[in-house]
Amino acid sequence: MKLRVCGTTYEGRVVDLRCRSVDGATVAAAIRGARPLPAVDAPAPGPVYDYCGRVHPSMGLRTKTALAAAARSMGHETDHDDTIAELRERLADLDGAEPTLPSARESVDDATVAELRESAATARGRLEARERLGAETAEIRAQVRETTRTLAKRETERAAAQQSRQQRRERAREYRDRQARRRRLADRLANCRRDARRELVDAVADDFVAALAAVPGSTPEERPDDPFDAPPVPAALATLRLARTDAPVVLETDRFRSPAAAADWLDAPVVRC
Repeated sequence: MKLRVCGTTYEGRVVDLRCRSVDGATVAAAIRGARPLPAVDAPAPGPVYDYCGRVHPSMGLRTKTALAAAARSMGHETDHDDTIAELRERLADLDGAEPTLPSARESVDDATVAELRESAATARGRLEARERLGAETAEIRAQVRETTRTLAKRETERAAAQQSRQQRRERAREYRDRQARRRRLADRLANCRRDARRELVDAVADDFVAALAAVPGSTPEERPDDPFDAPPVPAALATLRLARTDAPVVLETDRFRSPAAAADWLDAPVVRC
C-alpha cells in the first residue's frame, strides 16, 4: 500500500495517520476510489469493505449481510447461486427504458367522414345527371375531384389515428407486462438472496462467535446472548478477522495496542486515523 497525504508518502502494510489532519471517512473514500485525494495505491476493496472498510465508534452495521460478504470472500458458495445468476440474467434482459410511444394523432370523427361521403356521392350524382343531359361538366368534375380528395384525406387521417392508438395501447401493454414479469423475478431474486445469505451466515457462524469473543477490549455488554446483536465495532472487527481482504482497513478505534497489532489480528493492511 502507498498513501500520499499532505505531501508525504507512506508505504507499507501499516500506516498511522493520527498525527495528520485527515479523517478516516476521507481515507476510506479514497481507497474505494470515490475521491482522488489522498492518493492511494492499494488493491481494490471487495464487497466486505462496503460494510466494514472503516471501523469507527459511530458506525452502524448490518452484521449478517456483512458476514455473508465475508463468507463469499472466503470462497463459500450456496445452493442458490446458480438460481441467483439465472434470475439476474433474466432481469437484465427485461431492463430497458419506458417505450417511446407513437405520437398521438387527432382522430377524425365519424360524422365528418359520413358528411364527406354524402357530399362526394351527391357530387357524383350531379355529374352523372349532367353527362346524361350533355351539359357542361367541367365545374362539377372539379367539385367531384375536390370532394373525393378531401374524403380520402380524412379517411387516411382517421385510419392513421386508429393505428396510432392501437400501437400505443400495444406498446403500453407490453411495457406493463414486462414490468410485471420484472417485479416477479425481482421478488424471486430477493428471496433467493435472503436464502443464500442465511446459508452463508450459517457456514461461518461458529467462526464469527469465536472471533467476536477474541476482539480485544470487549466488555461483557458487547457479548450478548445472540452474537448477531453485538455492537457494530466488535462485530465489524470480528467480521474482518474472518474475511479475506487485501484493501487497507481504516481504523478509528483504540481496541489494539498498536496499528501493527491490529493488522496482525485482522490479517489485513491497516490505516489508523
